[in-house]
Amino acid sequence: MHEGLRDADLLVNCTSQDQPDLHHLRWVVYQVVFPVLVSLGVVANLLNLIVLSRPAMRGVAYRYLNHLAVSDLLYLVFNVPFCMRDFAYISEMKMVSKPSAVYYANVGIPLVNMFLTMSEYIVVWLSYDRCLAVCSPRKFSAKQRLEVVRIRCSMSLLLTMFVYSLSPLRQTYHCEGVECCVTESEYADEPWYMGYEFFREIYSRFLPAMLVTAFNVAIVVTLKQIKRGREGPDVTNEAREERERRLFFLLMAITVLFYISAFPSAIYKVLMFNDMTFIPYFRAVADVLEVSGHVFNFVLYFLFSPDYRKTLVDMIYPHQHYNNEFAMSSTAIPL
Repeated sequence: MHEGLRDADLLVNCTSQDQPDLHHLRWVVYQVVFPVLVSLGVVANLLNLIVLSRPAMRGVAYRYLNHLAVSDLLYLVFNVPFCMRDFAYISEMKMVSKPSAVYYANVGIPLVNMFLTMSEYIVVWLSYDRCLAVCSPRKFSAKQRLEVVRIRCSMSLLLTMFVYSLSPLRQTYHCEGVECCVTESEYADEPWYMGYEFFREIYSRFLPAMLVTAFNVAIVVTLKQIKRGREGPDVTNEAREERERRLFFLLMAITVLFYISAFPSAIYKVLMFNDMTFIPYFRAVADVLEVSGHVFNFVLYFLFSPDYRKTLVDMIYPHQHYNNEFAMSSTAIPL
């Protein structure tokens, strides 16, 4: 029978000493880099929500982007407490206040990961819609309703909440007076819980990556087939070819960013390593990459969109006319 940690074990864990270089790395990552990234991300996503509320940005594709901005914003907001000094102490297994211990052990990490996963599945649905638009235009037209967006995102949120419902069991805390120590719970080493965590990481990291990759590969293959089927250069198709070229580079950027930002975190959570000494260093880098992916989503999804740029410039300079040369209707292949 697996025995939980005794109180004495908890206190010993809370008095462990970090290596000086690891202490410095954690300070740089969580006290310097994290606050900068989170601040930039909050400002960027608030700007996105303002722009996406304009009448010109109410198409189906932009509704997904609106939900993505909300999910990314919540992900970043729940990361704010991890930028504070108490959570640097928790990473070093030091005693902290009870509110900090409760948030880190049972609230913050599940919420952060839940909204991270929700953002990834919004990207999956957006990629699926782009795939339909290119590969099966008739089905794409039938799905272009705001109700479909609401149903897809609502079901993804409910399923993600269900998948993360057991995540708070991963850690616990033990208090002496007003100070508490966060440690792994007795469930962490249980076979059933390890199986659950493996399934959760497959659902939240690997499955979205595989789906996005499959949809984007299908789009690229179809675009190449369409291009080969055209007979010679056609001046009237220049605008379409420009949209296809932009879509191609956007899809490549989406796929690369997806793997760079999501996979490192999944690796250290799922795989077992014989040498565990490098894991804290790897985790710090993985956390920075993960936050960066959700901070810079707007660069890929919005700055590639002429409609977004036009709306943003119209908001900043309402009395000036934006150059419509590259603007396109949201009813065309969006983004």
